[in-house]
Amino acid sequence: MTMTGTTASTITALTAHRAWATRPPDERYASVHALYEAARTRRLGTVERRIATGALGTMAVTDDELALRDPVGGTAPLTHWSFEQLATIAGAPPKYLRSLPASIASAAINHGMSRQTRAQHQLFVDDAAPGTVRAITSPRYTRVHHDELAGRVLDLMASHPAWHLPLGYQDGVFGAARVPSGAYLGDRDLFLFLVDGNRDLEDPTDASRSGLFRGFILRNSDVGAAALTLDVFLFRAVCANHIIWGFQHVAGFRRRHVGTTIQDAWAHSLAGVRQALDADTSADRAMVLRAATTPLAATRDDVIQAVTTRLELPRKSAAEAYDLAEAYEGNPRSVWGYVQGLTRLSQRTPWQDGRFVLDRAASRLLTTVH
Repeated sequence: MTMTGTTASTITALTAHRAWATRPPDERYASVHALYEAARTRRLGTVERRIATGALGTMAVTDDELALRDPVGGTAPLTHWSFEQLATIAGAPPKYLRSLPASIASAAINHGMSRQTRAQHQLFVDDAAPGTVRAITSPRYTRVHHDELAGRVLDLMASHPAWHLPLGYQDGVFGAARVPSGAYLGDRDLFLFLVDGNRDLEDPTDASRSGLFRGFILRNSDVGAAALTLDVFLFRAVCANHIIWGFQHVAGFRRRHVGTTIQDAWAHSLAGVRQALDADTSADRAMVLRAATTPLAATRDDVIQAVTTRLELPRKSAAEAYDLAEAYEGNPRSVWGYVQGLTRLSQRTPWQDGRFVLDRAASRLLTTVH
């Protein structure tokens, strides 16, 4: 699979788990359609406004709350996120400002804004009194709306009903009832995790012959908190706490929300994205077979030396991945077998940074046989 804008994986086997474990109940949706409706309602009730930077100012409304001052004298409440954006624009640390009385924090922000050289900023505002400001961005910021993305996913699901939300323990509680999970819409981002559980392909290193399946994670922010990313991967199983077992990144798309290029790139990439998601499994099967029959080296020492050099892994990690692949995967000297060892090692690694390094190394190694 290839997609325009491919990039190194920004997700790991625990990315969906972290979302499952941390999202509050009001950000969880039982279906993609329910998320789409919520996103559309929010979009229809939100407007974009340009404002001269010199007119951006704040005032204290209580001892511990400040609001954006409207040029005509009114005020608009700020969200936690838009306050952070405004403070950053003013060159002041948001965490410190929150520790100050609102009047002092307001004066600091206004002083910082008076030194701003950018002529305009863009507000994303709830279109109802008192008009809460959800985001403050530069005029170059271009939104891709959550409901537009969720609508594309619904189109995919209509064409291929095998794509669905995986089951997960309800509300991130271990042992709770299992319900469709993986659709999250917060005040600053969208997160969708879907799997295709019916079209499996054989994993030649898996003695259980349980098969490999496709999944994808789609993320976006419409308020400047994150880039638009879509990552497609193969996996063996998804736990009810959304840990992805046998995770192997296949293709990725990433674009920052800058200028009109994101709209053009996303539009031009839809064909490739759709092809990657709804294609039959023959290409994936061929890739797995190539990886399973492509040797890294003839001996343990040579494999460890090769991956240490090519993937810039610590020798200890390279050796541990080899031993895990040998114990569980059958042939640690093949690309596919060794990649499975890296994945198993990642899932045993307690630190996020370490897991990311291992999952990225596995993804890089797998791309050598595409």
